[in-house]
Amino acid sequence: MTAICGVWHRDGRPDAGDQVARMRRALAPYGTDRSAAWDDGAIALGIGLARLLPEDRFDRQPLAARDRFHLVADLRLDNRAELADALGLTGRAATLADADLLLAAWERWGTDTPDRLVGDFAFALWDAAERQLHLVRDLLGNRPLFYHVADTRIAFATMARGLHALPDIPVAPDPLTLLDCIALAPRRGPRSFFAEISRVEPGQRVTLHADGRVACVDWFDWDAPRDLGLRSDADHVDALRSLLDRAVADRLRSDAAIGSHLSGGMDSSAVTAAAALQLAERGTRLSAYTHVPMAGARLDHWGERTLDEGPRAALLAARHANIDHVRVDAADRQIGDDLDAHFHAFEYPPFNLCNQVWLTEICRQMQRRGERVMLVGVMGNMTISHQGIERLTMLARGGAWPTLLGEALALRRNGWTWRRVASSALGPLLPPHWLERIRRLANGKSPPLDLLAYAALNPALVDDPEYRAHLAHLDHGLHLPPIRTTRDRVVRVLRHSDVMGLTQKGQLARFGVDQRDPTADRRLVELALALPPHLLLRDGQTRWIYHQAFGARIPDAIRFQAGKGLQGADWPTRIEQARGTLADELGRAPPAAAALLDLSRLTTLAAQPTGTGRVTDTQRYDQRIKLLRGISIAHFIRKAQRSND
Repeated sequence: MTAICGVWHRDGRPDAGDQVARMRRALAPYGTDRSAAWDDGAIALGIGLARLLPEDRFDRQPLAARDRFHLVADLRLDNRAELADALGLTGRAATLADADLLLAAWERWGTDTPDRLVGDFAFALWDAAERQLHLVRDLLGNRPLFYHVADTRIAFATMARGLHALPDIPVAPDPLTLLDCIALAPRRGPRSFFAEISRVEPGQRVTLHADGRVACVDWFDWDAPRDLGLRSDADHVDALRSLLDRAVADRLRSDAAIGSHLSGGMDSSAVTAAAALQLAERGTRLSAYTHVPMAGARLDHWGERTLDEGPRAALLAARHANIDHVRVDAADRQIGDDLDAHFHAFEYPPFNLCNQVWLTEICRQMQRRGERVMLVGVMGNMTISHQGIERLTMLARGGAWPTLLGEALALRRNGWTWRRVASSALGPLLPPHWLERIRRLANGKSPPLDLLAYAALNPALVDDPEYRAHLAHLDHGLHLPPIRTTRDRVVRVLRHSDVMGLTQKGQLARFGVDQRDPTADRRLVELALALPPHLLLRDGQTRWIYHQAFGARIPDAIRFQAGKGLQGADWPTRIEQARGTLADELGRAPPAAAALLDLSRLTTLAAQPTGTGRVTDTQRYDQRIKLLRGISIAHFIRKAQRSND
């Protein structure tokens, strides 16, 4: 993993190297093993390498080819063998770093190169002949990349702090991005968390020209039809299993010990099981970390959700003699105690302060054990374990009534109520206001009128027509048409957020831990986009293909659990413990925070006891979501309002 940066003075000013030196120093926490730069006067590129792959010992960036192309790259290529074969480099591949293969690929395929890559990457390539600077990110944005465009200068960096090292770039939060975070809205467009700093969006190539033009191209087409050559249901099942195994194997490239996050859910269980099987063949152990609630804490009993995932995770761990199961309760940690450190390393406001407590503690424990790679399954609910409920609506829209009736009866036998079946099948076909009225009648009460009811927005913004139009443009809100196809659900969820790259960088800088997600593998994404809906919901069985592919690996108690796990279920007790810290943070909120947040409401919530007895929906939304996210945003604004000095 590499921190990259660069400066291009389009007017020929010759001090780009000096500015890149400042940027490299600022980015040093993200790459401490080797630092280097290429300086051509008006343009300079810099890197700071953290050696996390076996081939990183061959990394000699910045790289050059034919006195035309100059490259700095932050990447892990997962299709090295295929690329080397296509480029005629198989005989040399063992001594080539991933960046060497990338540069050779660009020499051969030019701007078509990103579409040939599998892995996590962000890179910058200077084309001296065309006088163009290309900035590129991977499909899901697992490596971050930012840029700043001024009148005659272009600068880019892995993290915003690299750009803030330049004195003329202001350090200030971006209000609209933070508003969207408060409203739980998806990320769209080039804006970042910081003013006047743009992000390269996931799956995008940004080309900066000598005349000042900025061209943004989506190199990955989400809407393109896909034929993976799979003809039978068995072919699809085998493909899912083999692709996950391949994705896990590619992310096991490491000379250091490996850990995994094992939540007791389907996705992390599939990843952990695949990793344990492969590591057992090498005679290597795997630490599997599971968050468990603090002993004696008051828990949030939310529907059928599992409040303590430790016992289920233990069932998976018990199947593998090489798994060391580690339960993490983070009892000596407190909500909000890491906010300053998080700001400086991650550079975004944490969205879930409850979960941040134990996520951070897992990283601390991995650091103590010398484990540098953490496997996760964050994207698995769309790529390997998608429920497929949208098939009911698809059958209704297509008039396939006998098949729909058969699935409805099968779901009913599996415990679904008729109301749930009808709502899932026909609800998305109704106008949103009709659906809202039906839900109100069925529930005997009015549901929240808008997602903003869960957000700590300044009341003046809640009814602001301009901001509501912005949310509608993002397809965000309860009044928008529901999702009607399985494929649309996959695309909507996978493109919702863009913080995983920042999370990876922050964990690397603070703990030396490299987070890798096999379920975010491009090959699995392509398969998810091409899956026939009947492989997701079939004979009343949701996630049908998951059960077929991994049934022999995953205990039934995990595969057939009634509800999802509720991580951070001990949040009522944790809020009580941190009440003074949370109130102090709100008391330090600057005027800029008051312009975005309902600080008076947040202050009231911070003073309210979480109470006793069962947690209500109102408490959950007010205290766990609205209060904690509001405090996170207020803290970010306060820390981001500082001078470069």
